[in-house]
Amino acid sequence: MTEENKKRLEALNQKLINFVEHPWILKQSPFHIVGDIYFVGNSYVSCFLLDTEKGLILIDAAFKETCYLLFDNIRALGYNPEKIKYLLLSHGHFDHCGAAKLVQEYSGCEIYLGKRDHFFFTERPDLILFEDRVPRFEINNFYDYDGVMDFGNIKIRPILTPGHTPGTTTFLIETIHNGEKVTCAMHGGIGINGLTRDELESNGLPLSLQQDFLNSLEYLKTLKVDVVLASHSHQYNMIERSTKDDGTGKAFFDNENGWQKMLDQFMELMKKIISEN
Repeated sequence: MTEENKKRLEALNQKLINFVEHPWILKQSPFHIVGDIYFVGNSYVSCFLLDTEKGLILIDAAFKETCYLLFDNIRALGYNPEKIKYLLLSHGHFDHCGAAKLVQEYSGCEIYLGKRDHFFFTERPDLILFEDRVPRFEINNFYDYDGVMDFGNIKIRPILTPGHTPGTTTFLIETIHNGEKVTCAMHGGIGINGLTRDELESNGLPLSLQQDFLNSLEYLKTLKVDVVLASHSHQYNMIERSTKDDGTGKAFFDNENGWQKMLDQFMELMKKIISEN
């Protein structure tokens, strides 16, 4: 591994350690986005609560150490975290699934995961990252990428988008906002960390994940998306947008091809990494 990559990874790891050792610094007030979709995550990792006709859905659970912040945010919106029926995980990294066990124990929810990340929890727990901070949970279902999850007022189409992890799953979510159909999208893991040749070889993962990542972004660019839901809020300034929202949800609507621009940004970063192989 190059010295540059080592320093980058060390800096990222130190930041993550600081977060889990001082979770209160990530406190973020929850907010309504559009339709029946709410932000209930923290200032680093996004979590989304969906109020559907078939029960509450939580997308990602963030760190184990921030679970109390997650529950506080859900309650602040008038919902009961005990009523969560489904937990949809975007991928198998600890900052997205660390609290999954606590959520499952508290609510009895079913947990969904991309099948290609399942081996993280069986053969390769080291790929979870900081796996000692992820109490093991029951994985009840794998996503059917050929179908749509119909929850009545909300429909979710899971899309396999490998790269960040082999089983990273993107969610295309259809909801109703002010009487109109609205399409929201959350890329399950658009970060390029883990995708250099050094990192892939060190982790025993195929170099082909680089091109898989590019191919999936190219496909996602063809989708019409009204509202971007970022898995890490800073990727689309979600928290900043919430401070500008007047209660109508307008601040979250993408009127300038923001979805495509976000994808283009990460495609360029990936192409640069591939050129350095």
